[in-house]
Amino acid sequence: MKYVPTFLLFFIIISQINSQINTNVFNYNEKSINLANIVQSQQIDSVTVFEKITINGFDSKIPFYHFINKRINTKNYIILLHGLGGSKKDWVYPSKPYLEWSENLKTIKDSLISLGYNLIIPDAKYHGERSYELDFRPAEKLPPMLSKNEADAKHFETLMTSTVKDIRIIIDYLQFRFENPDLKFGVIGYSMGGALAILLNATDNRISCIVVCVPPLNHPEKELKEFNWSKQLTKELSDVTPSNYSIFQKSPILLLMGKKDFFYTEKEVSSFFKNVPETKKELIYFDSGHVLPN
Repeated sequence: MKYVPTFLLFFIIISQINSQINTNVFNYNEKSINLANIVQSQQIDSVTVFEKITINGFDSKIPFYHFINKRINTKNYIILLHGLGGSKKDWVYPSKPYLEWSENLKTIKDSLISLGYNLIIPDAKYHGERSYELDFRPAEKLPPMLSKNEADAKHFETLMTSTVKDIRIIIDYLQFRFENPDLKFGVIGYSMGGALAILLNATDNRISCIVVCVPPLNHPEKELKEFNWSKQLTKELSDVTPSNYSIFQKSPILLLMGKKDFFYTEKEVSSFFKNVPETKKELIYFDSGHVLPN
């Protein structure tokens, strides 16, 4: 066998991976500007304005919170993404049964505002004010390992692909509203929100950096071993599995993981981290499970 240069072998491997993963599932019609409706506006203090906005998303209305920060002149944006079964309220209005956890999220939100960041906090598809899209059934029952049926597994795939598209549409709107096509966005995501952040960082050049907290890196693909489902659905669920997008990460990434989290192994995390090409990357472990400490 003739010698194959290392760089050529690398491109062969990348081409094979590209053929297996369909990043087009996160594409949408970028030509239409979706004008939003500001349904609530409130001056929180002399330098902070809170807005609740609805906008036509990929396939339904998206409600989201918008915190406009006037502490600094530049518009630095961060998108906050909740976990499976949560909502945008988790970052703003702490409540039971996970009071301490949601209080931590509110602390993060408040700290970011005090540092001068503008914030976007949307509801993921089927969550919060969008629960009607799933006939008010709990979205946390959709993953294959819990639903154990193809119909709900397909809903989970739709949840992930549509939410990524919706966030990209929100970004379109803000760039249009502030007449700034160069506006960049950082993302902080918790659990499912972290998975969404990874998918966004692989598909949208406007993401400046991401912080992902305890993302289920190999799910839902990892859950499919016990099911004999259609090849089409299996492929679609692989297309929304974060670990398959490690080599596509475009911007700096910080992984905050729990040593006792049952959603992943250290080997899976190490493999993902190693494959991220971005040089500005960091992995931090906490002595915790799926809920990180204060």
